Amino acid sequence: MTPSPAIDWTIHVASFSLDSVNHITQGTRESSGKGLNVSWALHRAGISTVAVFPGGGTNGELMREELSRAGMPFVRVETHTNVRTNITLVSPGHSTKINEAGVALSPIQREHLVDRAVAASASADTALICGSLPAGTPNDYVRHLVERLAAVGVDVIVDSSGRPLERALDARPHLIKPNVHELATLVSRDLRSHGDVVDAARIAISRGAVAVLASLGADGAMYVDSDTALIATARDVPFVNSVGAGDALLAGYVSETAEAAARLKNAVLWASSAVAHESTLFPVRPEFAERISVHTVDAPDAILSEPSVRLS
Repeated sequence: MTPSPAIDWTIHVASFSLDSVNHITQGTRESSGKGLNVSWALHRAGISTVAVFPGGGTNGELMREELSRAGMPFVRVETHTNVRTNITLVSPGHSTKINEAGVALSPIQREHLVDRAVAASASADTALICGSLPAGTPNDYVRHLVERLAAVGVDVIVDSSGRPLERALDARPHLIKPNVHELATLVSRDLRSHGDVVDAARIAISRGAVAVLASLGADGAMYVDSDTALIATARDVPFVNSVGAGDALLAGYVSETAEAAARLKNAVLWASSAVAHESTLFPVRPEFAERISVHTVDAPDAILSEPSVRLS
């Protein structure tokens, strides 16, 4: 489920200068938003998924047409308001994001979205709530979603941030997937080492999460539950584009049904495949598997190459 979807418009330019005319060399528009990115990745890998999202206007119709052509099952709640557009400007050595605010939903539309997500989850194993909330949505909306979805017997995963994520812990989600900065904000402390991440994840677990999948950027990813702390890292993966890597990580995790170590390795395999591709519609690169290692967190003092910045 993606409460605040978007059309991702990616623009490539050979060079870029402010206050001048710049010419596009390549441009693509894709139906996007964190949950849609997860569904795209699963669908392209042949794994059954249903994308649930609100959408209206020209962009909502574009999303309907694109998903229908791709044969991906979806549920679109009509809002009669145009879906936002997010722009990624790619110039040599730089990638700049310009995001519109999410389209506000009425209380009736918000509850309709919950009802449709619950109905879509009736025969599912896992329900994922991904991304930011539309403007004006109460912070406890994700908690409400977790409660309603868990009541139909699915494992519920939350990939959100800030107060909505904090409030969602009260409903005991099966897994949360923060990046290191979102995790730092959740526990109100700086995270500078592997041990800091484990401690922060355990705090989130004490507050209600069953497990934590933390994306650490260039440092890989970490899985923590009440008994286990695992880290996975990848080497020699070509960097092309980091957009959607966290969504690929989550898709790879839920696509695997084995034990935690295998799920974590597959998550990093999918994220590595996304990083090595120019768009969010990436092919999984099985040859990267031998470049990924998974082990228990045995060096808690190891410093993160991208220390956390607590989000306000």
